[in-house]
Amino acid sequence: MSRFRARILTMALWALAVSLVLTSLGFYTVSDNASYMKISKSLAIFGEFFRQVSNEYVDEIDPAEFIEAGIEGMVKHLDPYTSYIGDEDSEEVDIITTGVYGGLGITTSLLDSAVTIVGITEGCSAEKAGLRVGDRIYAIDSVIVLKATTTELRKYTRGKPGTTVSMRILRTGVQDTLSIVLSRQEVTLKNVTYTGIVQNDIGYLRLERFTHNAPSEVRDAIASLHKQAQEKKSSLRGIIVDLRDNPGGLLDAAVSISELFVPQGTMIVSTRGRTSESERRYYSRRAPLEPTLPLAVLINDNTASASEIVAGAMQDLDRGVIIGERSFGKGLVQTISSLPYDATLKMTTAKYYTPSGRCIQKIDYNGRRHGIIKSNPDTTKTFKTSTGRIVRDATGILPDSVLAEQGQVDIVSELFKHSTFFAFANEYAGDKKALPEKFTVDKRVFDQFVAFAKRSKFTYESPAFRKLTELEKLLKAASGQTPNQSALTHLAAVKAQLAKDQTQELEKQRSIISLALYEEILERFYPRSMVIGKILGEDADVSTASVILHNPTRYKTILKQPQ
Repeated sequence: MSRFRARILTMALWALAVSLVLTSLGFYTVSDNASYMKISKSLAIFGEFFRQVSNEYVDEIDPAEFIEAGIEGMVKHLDPYTSYIGDEDSEEVDIITTGVYGGLGITTSLLDSAVTIVGITEGCSAEKAGLRVGDRIYAIDSVIVLKATTTELRKYTRGKPGTTVSMRILRTGVQDTLSIVLSRQEVTLKNVTYTGIVQNDIGYLRLERFTHNAPSEVRDAIASLHKQAQEKKSSLRGIIVDLRDNPGGLLDAAVSISELFVPQGTMIVSTRGRTSESERRYYSRRAPLEPTLPLAVLINDNTASASEIVAGAMQDLDRGVIIGERSFGKGLVQTISSLPYDATLKMTTAKYYTPSGRCIQKIDYNGRRHGIIKSNPDTTKTFKTSTGRIVRDATGILPDSVLAEQGQVDIVSELFKHSTFFAFANEYAGDKKALPEKFTVDKRVFDQFVAFAKRSKFTYESPAFRKLTELEKLLKAASGQTPNQSALTHLAAVKAQLAKDQTQELEKQRSIISLALYEEILERFYPRSMVIGKILGEDADVSTASVILHNPTRYKTILKQPQ
């Protein structure tokens, strides 16, 4: 930002502070006198503080940076979803709402202190040029960016469609850097990333985000599923909507997708802000596309926001069976509004409530400004679905069907947490140009992974082992007492046995680990849609959904619908 523009911004902010004090903010009434006085006093102090520091501090201060630091400080007292977006990041707002931006079609993250590609958009220049998931970006246009943050990287990767950029890439298993020239283009992120038929007559669609185009993409996907079933000389017996790992998006898109499945005039969700007058109710405005076809919705702990609106509506209205894991629990609504100089405010303005009247928000951020963030699972209230099933608030969306195997994959969670699958896939794929047509994670590949995990010094402690360690510390720290040597000896023996068992834990979870490895390795060679299609047959949640949808009696029993 130029010094002239920064000075103008400073003057404008100071004038704004004074005008707000003099005009009572324009929306406070006499009954709000106490609030008005607090705001007036606070703005006066803030304005004078800003003026004095900007003009008289010993070193020259950039007023724009100074005011942004103040804004960031204020935002930290609110929930994590309220944020200030500067003019340089305004394109991010467009991506949230439209899913369109000018760039290369890559998603990056800072892994092991290096800028690493973690996602590639199908059909974009990055895919066409042969970039892979796991590649590290060393330099862009002769500027070394290996340690750059995602925000810093955007000014090199984003830009006007048609412009070019040169990259130097580091790839595991390849000694020299790879030199690649890419063209920026208009990138459109798909909402529906895969549609297909499983078990001959069950439709499956993966919905990964909620932009403006999501409802039309879901409509097209459903039409495609019917067509695919007809080509198999069959008809759909049910549809699986996969919302796993979907972080959400636009509330209106969630409402429009929900109304594809529920009767016209049905309330789908309501929102309430600070006052009772702020309540808004969203109803289905048109006849449903699929009013009766059995429905299964897949969720997990990364299913959030707009995804939970859809899942919550289907559950409360007994329109579909929810399968998988407890959802994230984000029941807060954000409103995007413009600020001067092309800046943007994304602010939490309301909570949303499912048709039964529950808010699924799991964490209470109300006391964040006092350092208090809490979850209240013990104070949940009960609500009823349309057929009388009990559901609860403040817990996220609890699935109607949970896989029995869950809770037995602690070591797998640790492997994901330490990026062990990701790193191994990079090493395995590094010097390979393609995979065999019928590639599988056989014993040889699995053994290579086990050796890699040991070489990477991956360590795993089971919950039981950790509890014993805690107990051992308590015994040793017993104040004023001589530690019970007999108990410590016994604990040491038990821990030794558990440690021995832990070396066999990878083998115990071979099937789950092999599936995770299979997906990660495929990601290095195939577009995302092909990867999804290849792993569907091994997906336990999809299999569970198919079994339920194939059994009308079980489906209706879960939903307590009359036969």
